[in-house]
Amino acid sequence: MSPKKRQRRKPRRATPWPTPASDRGATPRERTVSRTPVVIDDPPDRRVTALWVVLTLLWLLGTPLALVNLVLVVTNAQTAALSTPGGPPADVVTDIGNGLVWVLIMALAVPAASAVTALILRRTIAAIGFTTALVVSAVPLLVIMPPADLWQALATHFTS
Repeated sequence: MSPKKRQRRKPRRATPWPTPASDRGATPRERTVSRTPVVIDDPPDRRVTALWVVLTLLWLLGTPLALVNLVLVVTNAQTAALSTPGGPPADVVTDIGNGLVWVLIMALAVPAASAVTALILRRTIAAIGFTTALVVSAVPLLVIMPPADLWQALATHFTS
């Protein structure tokens, strides 16, 4: 092949990477290479993720189911009150109280306990989500039944 057609390689540089300003006057043996390891965060713990999923499902499914249970028990109590002349039997009133307690547990206690747990475990997004869930549950519940009436109903249920 003729010398004109042959491609000549470019000469290689002595160092393939730029040297820091402090190493420019140093000989190649005196140069130091800084090798800092890259820190990769561990993935989030699966148990904590499973805890959030369980608590979210408990709130999302438990609250409507407890409300449906309360509505059915109250409907049952109305039917019993209309059919018996002395008013509803005592066990029906107890069932209404139990239904109310389950609604309060699912709608208020589960998101409140979840938000506190998230704060303790330093999970900000989960704490914000469960606090929002608490507000979403508490506002309609406390608008329908004022806190004074709610407290009186609970006191009557637990004292009788």
